[in-house]
Amino acid sequence: MLSVDPFNLICTVVNLLILFVALRIFLFKPVQKIIAERQAQADAQLNEAAARQKEAESLKEQYTSSMAKAEEEKKQLLNTARKDADEQYQKIVEKAKAQAKQIEERAVADAQNQKNRILKNTEKEIADMVVAAAEKMVGTQSGAKIDRSLYDEFLGKAGEEQ
Repeated sequence: MLSVDPFNLICTVVNLLILFVALRIFLFKPVQKIIAERQAQADAQLNEAAARQKEAESLKEQYTSSMAKAEEEKKQLLNTARKDADEQYQKIVEKAKAQAKQIEERAVADAQNQKNRILKNTEKEIADMVVAAAEKMVGTQSGAKIDRSLYDEFLGKAGEEQ
């Protein structure tokens, strides 16, 4: 059978206590220290990653807002350019209309002047023909008084017909 020696039992218990204290001092404390250091490093890295993520989100928001501002500025510039182009178009159209009106007025005035010249030339030719006809009718009689009366009579008849 198994005999239990009290001295052997005490020595075994003391050896186990010494081994436990030695393991605790030389093994568990350094391992716990290393684990704590690694945990601190991991926490620091997580905190740094969270800070970088917040910074990235902040930069993303800034980028998004700047893009929205740029888009708004682009729209405003396009609207301004459209308004300016429309104003220029209106000015050009008004100027063209004014020029067309001036050209039309000049054409009407030129036509009226040409009509007046033609009428004067026609009147002069008719007067000359009347004088020639009157000379033929009167024969040898000539005189300013006869010419004038025949001319006035002809103009009177011509004015009635118009």
